[in-house]
Amino acid sequence: MKDKYYNRDLSWILFDRRVIDQAYDPNVPFLEKLKFLTIASNNLDEFFRVRVHNIHNLVDENKCDKRTGLSGKGVLDREYELNKRNISEQYKVYDALMKEAADKGIFQLVKYKDLSDSEKKTVKKFYTKKILPRLDMQRFSKEYKFRKNLYFLMETPKYTYTCPIPEDLGRLLETGVAGRYILIEDVMRAMFKDLIRKYKISKIMVFRATYDQNKPYDFLDKDMSDEEYLEKMIHYVDTRDLREIMRIEFSDEDEEKGRKYFSKLMKLNKKSVYKIPGPVDLKFLNIFYKKFRDQSELVNKPFNGLNWNDSNNILEYLSHSSLLVQYPYDSFNVFIEYLNAAVQDPKTTKICITIYRTEKDSELLRLLKEAAAKGIDVTAVVELRARFDEVHNIEVAKTLKEAGVKVIFGDKVNKVHSKICMVLHADNTGYVQIGTGNYNAITAKGFTDISYFTSNQTYVNDAIKFFNYLTTGKKSHYNLLTASPNGINDMVIANIKKAAKAYLRDGQGEVFMKVNGLTDIDIIDAIYDAAKVGLPFRLIVRGPCSLKLGLCGPKENIRVKSIVGQLLEHSRIFKFQFGNEHTEVWISSADMMTRNLERRVELAVPIIEEKPKQQLIKIVKLFSKDTENSYVLDDDGDYAKHSKKHGISAQQTWLSRLKWRKYIKTN
Repeated sequence: MKDKYYNRDLSWILFDRRVIDQAYDPNVPFLEKLKFLTIASNNLDEFFRVRVHNIHNLVDENKCDKRTGLSGKGVLDREYELNKRNISEQYKVYDALMKEAADKGIFQLVKYKDLSDSEKKTVKKFYTKKILPRLDMQRFSKEYKFRKNLYFLMETPKYTYTCPIPEDLGRLLETGVAGRYILIEDVMRAMFKDLIRKYKISKIMVFRATYDQNKPYDFLDKDMSDEEYLEKMIHYVDTRDLREIMRIEFSDEDEEKGRKYFSKLMKLNKKSVYKIPGPVDLKFLNIFYKKFRDQSELVNKPFNGLNWNDSNNILEYLSHSSLLVQYPYDSFNVFIEYLNAAVQDPKTTKICITIYRTEKDSELLRLLKEAAAKGIDVTAVVELRARFDEVHNIEVAKTLKEAGVKVIFGDKVNKVHSKICMVLHADNTGYVQIGTGNYNAITAKGFTDISYFTSNQTYVNDAIKFFNYLTTGKKSHYNLLTASPNGINDMVIANIKKAAKAYLRDGQGEVFMKVNGLTDIDIIDAIYDAAKVGLPFRLIVRGPCSLKLGLCGPKENIRVKSIVGQLLEHSRIFKFQFGNEHTEVWISSADMMTRNLERRVELAVPIIEEKPKQQLIKIVKLFSKDTENSYVLDDDGDYAKHSKKHGISAQQTWLSRLKWRKYIKTN
């Protein structure tokens, strides 16, 4: 068993390498390259905040990873080496991009020693007025929580001191010369001469501590009331604090000396300490993006997703034809148009929706409040456990409740991660929208997702049953929908077996999956079993993938790739071709990860109407043809880009088609 799967966390790090690789792509505009380096830094922060504690638990308990057989130490060692490689590649391209910025006259990020006398005077004045009064020298304590992003560490003959770098003053300081900037820590370090003399400082370093923030929701009980659940969630966020340190990053010191020093000082494993070959935390590059993005040649060409033709009522259209749209090529405003039409329709008596993540000042929330004010029965299932959005979702729940919306929290044990919005008339006819992404107008501009709208009564009836389950806990049989916990993995495995049986019968068939993660062992084992008889699999897995190639014998025909490009691939799509008989296509809110399949309330739905079904099949085909944004998994577990002279980018193909159409295509 230990040779059958890749470790999920190590596979996550490989995805971050693919993000960094975008900064090496000559086709990516300059500022977009900086943005990818920012994204990579943010991804790695999340990795240490929510995943690394699992690796440390294996080490502390002297256990092995069940999937790979690797010891905890083995996983930690490999994680360190992969991250070290990523950091090296990230800072190598960072240095090249900073040189390019200077050479092309875009901007200059300079060191203090390179400042002119007038610039030194400018930054010294800033230091004296703004920074000096804020200096806060603290004797080092193991119990101290490093709540700021960056700190100086100063070693003296008697004590070790730490000093936070003020965050509200900004990471980048202007030097007084247009287009020239300096990092705040470089200014502080240069101005610390008096401190060095006063405290007899022998060592000074910039460092950053990343803490485990994945505090478990250990109060969950399926029988608790909504009021008790809300009260406990509020207490959870009010008392949540930083846990153990998962990572230390430092600069300004020899790698081995620095790692040994911080390991001893913080009582950490050396594999949790990273020497950074440049400024610690590259997320400040996003400041440059914001400052210079008005220079069109430095950023991706802007585009607007296609809107609904507002001369037509979308509900009238849906009464006789279903609709499938793909964000962001189609605008999220299509959904807003759908919801607004429902609010304005005098036949609407009920609206039900699941909410996982929304933006602030959301038009969605405004429409739900307007609907309630009109007397429409509005139910919002608000999931409070959207990681790091708990506070926002508590406020969403309060705001909606105050406006007269019936707010419920659904399943108290399993996260409600499904994306569904139902509109009903008095006779229980109506409309339903089911999607793969959140109801968030901001992320819908950069995430690719599928959204399906229909008035087909079979879908509507299933939606009624689904919301009845979330409201009462009573489960029902669905005719089309499939829901997790456990329903979606059963559906996928059953369809894989069915496709394999059909393939054995007539030699034709295929399974296509597009997901963000493929780590569930039962799903992977089902793929292995079917691949042994030759059933072709075409898998697009953006992030972690635990499936290995080359294990299923001479008939194995599995292709795995990850698409990383201008937009974040987020849609979950499945296609099952059952020999010569027929083909099914599905969309889902769920990834093929155990948490989604067994510990979340997710939805998957087949697209049965011919027109949207064929539209989705065309989308699948273009994803399958993609070469220019695709990284292909090999038998050794590495990913490589296989660009072609006249290759295809699915994302750029869809973007290029926007100029030929004004509205979403409905006929």
